[in-house]
Amino acid sequence: MSAEPIDVGPLFGGDRPVLPSDRQLVITLLNAARADSRLRDADYTYRMSQVYTARVFDDLIEITRDLMR
Repeated sequence: MSAEPIDVGPLFGGDRPVLPSDRQLVITLLNAARADSRLRDADYTYRMSQVYTARVFDDLIEITRDLMR
């Protein structure tokens, strides 16, 4: 079981609305992960749908957290 993340939430700006530039950054990361075969097509498609429904910045963190390791 992993510990609770300490880099999210209002203290870190996680409650601010997602900007178009935030979405584009995540899309770029997902595209790179897919190109490197770190994401299967189904996982890529699921995460892309999450990108477009994300409302606050913290929503985007969860989409990419495992790719940043």
